[in-house]
Amino acid sequence: MFPHVYLIAGVSGDEETWRLKGRTVMDEKERTESVYHCKWVDEVICPCPWVLTLEFLEKNKIDFVCHDDLPYASDGSGDIYHEIKKAGKFLATQRTEGISTSDLILRIIKDYDKYIWRSL
Repeated sequence: MFPHVYLIAGVSGDEETWRLKGRTVMDEKERTESVYHCKWVDEVICPCPWVLTLEFLEKNKIDFVCHDDLPYASDGSGDIYHEIKKAGKFLATQRTEGISTSDLILRIIKDYDKYIWRSL
């Protein structure tokens, strides 16, 4: 789609993530480091605001925000990407089912005893 892209990935900070979504498996430093090692990522912004504004995009020279297209309700907003979508700066991605942190945590909890025995 865009052959010459400089990809900036945003990683939400611990404090805001814990307040809005709950406890995380990895802290912000670990999340930032893992995203930074993705071969397509050129730069990582951490902490990145949970709700992006057009001012934030302009300040950081960001042309587009990419996320799956489902409305993301949070912190009193029906869709935290509404302003970005309205400005024509949103590109929808395809969500991959079964690989979210929530899914991974549920799989670990479901097979908790197996993992414990394996680790002993």
